[in-house]
Amino acid sequence: MNKQTIITILFALAAMAGQAQTTVKGHVINERGENIEYVSIGIEEDSVGVISDAQGHFTLTIPAGRKDELTFTHVSYQTVTIPYTTYADGHELTITLKDKVVELAEVVVGKKNKPHTLSGKSWVRTGNVGFVGSHKGDVEWGPIFENKKDYLLTDIMFSIATCKYEECLLSFNCYEVKDKKFVNILNKPIYKRVTPTDNGKELYVSPEETVVLKGKKKYCVTVCLVDMKGDGALYFPANIKSSYARNKVKGKMKKLPGCPMIIVKGYEVE
Repeated sequence: MNKQTIITILFALAAMAGQAQTTVKGHVINERGENIEYVSIGIEEDSVGVISDAQGHFTLTIPAGRKDELTFTHVSYQTVTIPYTTYADGHELTITLKDKVVELAEVVVGKKNKPHTLSGKSWVRTGNVGFVGSHKGDVEWGPIFENKKDYLLTDIMFSIATCKYEECLLSFNCYEVKDKKFVNILNKPIYKRVTPTDNGKELYVSPEETVVLKGKKKYCVTVCLVDMKGDGALYFPANIKSSYARNKVKGKMKKLPGCPMIIVKGYEVE
C-alpha cells in the first residue's frame, strides 16, 4: 500500500467520523431576549446531554443514528422539546423558553414559632464526597426527608470541606418525590458561589420565593456543581442518610445510603 493510498484512506475515515455524529450548537434565551444560564439539554432517559453555560450557549454531540427529540429544561421556565428535523442540518439554534406561571402561596407563621430542622437531624460523619474535575452540571445529590406537618422552607445549610477550584458555582433545588419521579417545586434557581476561602465553613442559602413543604410528602433537596474556574475539586463532609443522586439531563436517579451533609430548616405553617 503506497503513501497516497494511506492518505486517501485516512481522509475517508475522517469524513466517515464526521458523518457519524451530529453536533448541535445553540443559544437559549427567554421571551425578553435575555440569556438563560445553566439549562439542561439532552435526550430524556439517555446518556446524551449537556448544560448550557452562564450566557446560555451550548454544544452537544449526538451519536450516529440518533434521531430523538431534544429537551430543554430550567427551573424558571417551561420545558421545550424540539424534533430531530429542527437540528439535523447542523445550523446554530436559538431556543426561546417561556416563563413559568408562578402562583405564590399564602402562608401564616406564628410569631413565636421557632425554626425546625426538617432534614439532617441524626447524621453520622463518614468522610468527604464531592465533585472532581471539569465535569459539571449533570449530577445533583441530596437527602430525602418527610415531615408530619407543613413547613415554610427558610434555609439550606451545607459545609465545605475543601474547594480546590479557583472558584465554583453551586445550584440548589428542591423536589417532591412522587413514585420515583422528581417534581420541581421551585420557580427560581438558588445559587451559591464558593472559593477556597470557604474551606471548613458552614454556608447558608435561602429561596427567593415562598416554598411550602407539605406534611406526609417526600422531598429531596439537592446540590449540583454548575460552573467552575480552573481544574480542581470540591468536597463536602458526608453523612449516612438516605439520599438520591440524579442526573439532571438524563432524568435517571439512584437511591444511596449517604450524601453531602445538607441541613434543611423551616417554620411550621399554622
